[in-house]
Formats: sequence, C-alpha cells, structure tokens
Amino acid sequence: MTASPRAARAAALAALAVLAAGCASAPGLRADPVAAQRVCAAPTVIGHRGSPLDAPENTMASFEKALAQGADWLETDVQTSRDGVPVLMHDATVDRTTDGKGAVADLTAAQLAALRVTVGPGPAEPVPTLDQLLKRLAGSGVTLLMEIKWQRAEDVARIARAAAGSGARVFLYSFSAEHLRQAHAAAPALPVVLIQGASLADDPGDLPLYGVALDATLATAARITAERSAGREVYVWTLDDEESWQLMTDRAADGLITDAPGRARRWADAACRPARPAAPDTVRGD
Repeated sequence: MTASPRAARAAALAALAVLAAGCASAPGLRADPVAAQRVCAAPTVIGHRGSPLDAPENTMASFEKALAQGADWLETDVQTSRDGVPVLMHDATVDRTTDGKGAVADLTAAQLAALRVTVGPGPAEPVPTLDQLLKRLAGSGVTLLMEIKWQRAEDVARIARAAAGSGARVFLYSFSAEHLRQAHAAAPALPVVLIQGASLADDPGDLPLYGVALDATLATAARITAERSAGREVYVWTLDDEESWQLMTDRAADGLITDAPGRARRWADAACRPARPAAPDTVRGD
C-alpha cells in the first residue's frame, strides 16, 4: 500500500505548518509570511503534450519548456512504430503534426526519426522516442502521465514494461479499459488511470484504478466528490483559462491538464489557499 500524492502532500504541508509555528515562537525568529501563504492544496499542474503553446507538441523542446515553467507533471501520448519502437505522437498518423505522411504503425523508427514536428511555435523538432523522455525523467521526481493510444496488445505490454523498468515515475492512462488491463498485467506496480470523455467512457469494472482523467464536461462537483470518496484521484482536461482552473480547484480536482502550464503554475501559486483534507487512502494497484 502506498499513500496517494494528495495524502503525501497533506502530510508534508502539515509538517511545514508545525515547523513554521515553532519558528514563529522561537526567540529572534519569525515565520516567513510568503512561505506560510504557500502551505496549501493547489492542484497539480500537468503539461499537456509538454507546453504546446511554446514549442511543437510532444517534443523534447515542449517537455523542457513545461518543466522550466514549473509544471508538476508531464503528459504525453505513445504510439508504436512498425518495428516495435514506442514513439511520442498523439495522432495515429504523422500528417497533422509533422512534415511527413502516413500511419505511425506503418513507419519504421528510422523513418519517424527523419521527420520533424512542425505543429506549434518555434523551430521544427524531431519525433522523440519514449525511451528518450523516460531517460530524461528518470530520478527527477517528475511524474509522467503517459497515454497508451489504440494499438496491439503486445505493444501495450511493451510500453508498460519499458516504463516500469525506466526509473521514471510513470502513471499509465488510456481511454481503453482493456489496454489498462493489459498494461497492468505487464507492469502491476505502475498506477493506472482511466480517461473518460463525453463520447467515450469505458466501464473499468474491477480494474484497480489509481485515478480518472475526465473531460471538463464530465467533471461535475458530484462526480469529482464521488471519485475522490472512492479513493481515486481526478485529473481534468484540457483546461487553459483561469475560470476553468478556479472552477476545478473549487471542486477539489487533483490535477489540471493544460496546454499552458506556465500560466497555470503562476495562477495556482497566486491562488494557493489552506489545505483541504486528504482523500481516503486505498490500496493502489495491488
């Protein structure tokens, strides 16, 4: 059994509050009012495909931008090449995002490596492999929310095993409950998260979910409360304005999946407030 990130944050924040109180009462010491203001339960800021408003989406440049801007987590999408190499690409084809044409599953890793991602601001960037990003994040403490796109069962298992053996902190998520079952069987130690949208919402059945990622239209106060009461974290997508960030924070969402992690980070820091009670802890993925 492991404590949820929200429970861990709550414990850490409580310890900080005790320390601050002790410092305030000690002779010659005063608590830092700015530091005290940051003892809060601001939601996790998750950079959707990195920071795609600042660099081509799902590229190393985009991920580095998101990290530099203060994103807590990164989010990406994984497809598999014809010769079995997991690469970072949202679409099933490379047509929209690169200077090439064709289905990812029909192209070799070498062919994909020769392409450049052109969608988004800044210079065109190479298509990264999953291994590149995992190596960058290994040991960093940054969580990667990794969407397994629609593909063969053997590719799902390959992706899950690669993540599990990387040393990076990875959460597997997918619209497909079946893909999550396959991934969980291959890498049972990794948390799994089910994505649900207005037009696609698989029933997880008895799948041991760590959390759910909800389209904003599904993320009602009642739904978020029900999920958190069941011990699942809730991440909401895709939120790019202050009104949405405030609304989902008020509803106690755990994470904001956003194309604008820099602005979301600044907003979350400014809007920080007293910590909420932690969600009930549960057995995760055992």
